[in-house]
Parts: sequence; C-alpha cells; structure tokens
Amino acid sequence: MIQRYDFAPLDGITKVVFRQVYHRMFGGADRYFIPFFSPTDQHILTKRDQRELDPAANAGLPVVPQVMTRRAPDFLWAAEIVADMGYTEVNLNLGCPSGTVTAKGKGAGFLAKPEELERFLDTVFDAAPCAVSIKTRLGIRDPEEFWPILECYNRYPVYELTVHLRVQKDMYRHPVRGEYLAPILAQSRNLVCYNGDL
Repeated sequence: MIQRYDFAPLDGITKVVFRQVYHRMFGGADRYFIPFFSPTDQHILTKRDQRELDPAANAGLPVVPQVMTRRAPDFLWAAEIVADMGYTEVNLNLGCPSGTVTAKGKGAGFLAKPEELERFLDTVFDAAPCAVSIKTRLGIRDPEEFWPILECYNRYPVYELTVHLRVQKDMYRHPVRGEYLAPILAQSRNLVCYNGDL
C-alpha cells in the first residue's frame, strides 16, 4: 500500500499563491492538484489558466493540472498543453457536483452518460501524451451506480483513481459512504485514492 497525501483543489481558493504559501509554511502534501480548467473548442488558455499552470509559478511544488470537459478532443488538447509545459500527469475531473457543471454533462454529470464516457476514455487513453488520473464520485443518485462505472475504469490504465465517496446528489452534505471503500479497493485494477471528509 502506498501512503501519500494529495492536496485536493478548491476552485477560487487553492490558487497558485495559496499553494506556494501553504507548502512553504506547513508542507505535508505529496502532491497539489491545480483547480480545474475547462478548455473550450477555441483551444485558448485564459490568463487565469496561464497563471495557474505556469511552471515557473509552481516551481518547487509537485503539482497536477486538472481538466474538466466532456469532449475528448478538448481534453487531448489540454493534455498536450500541460505535457509541453513539463507536467507528466493530467487529472480528469468527474467529481464536481455543482449543478451549473453537471447540467452541461461535465464533472460528476458525465457519470450519467456511461456509453459517452466510455467513448471519451477510449479516445483519451489511446492518444494522451502523459499519464491520466481520474477524480470521480460514486454516481448520480445511488452509490450502487458505481460498479459498472468501476468496470469501465478498469478497462484503462488510469494512473490513479481518486474516489469521492459520495454521489453527485449528496453534494458535500451527506455523510461519506465509507462502507464502499473496501470493496472498491478490492475490485479496482488501478491505484485508488480516498477522497471525502478527513
């Protein structure tokens, strides 16, 4: 078992200055996830995204960029950009429960479209220029939705599968469904990272 502590991203809070100050003052995290960016079909990085991804601004920090999209070409474009910056891993956000995100079929909302998700992952894992990790939830309404989702993940070489032990409808209010962790660890073919209340 690998023991590692990853610093989860909080949009609007864990920006580059926060990460640098936290790392210098407290440390303790093995990796810091950059809050997600959502590539558009124009394939242009915003100034905010450029600031967050800038390798010089993240110097000395073990950071992982996070991308949220439901379009494989957009994800692959983003993966190329971060790989060109020197990053060796990119994280796919399938865990965000926000209604404004899920209404567009992104974040945890993508879990409601298993066939589309599988086609997306086929394309991504066939062409990604760097390692791909995934942040996920247990499903939309019922945690039992997770088992076919996990079977899907098991078909790909996911660098790390971070599982938030709530469904999308739980948001952050419902208690973490901790009873699912052991069976997920037993059935996942990929490295699993716990996410939820600590």
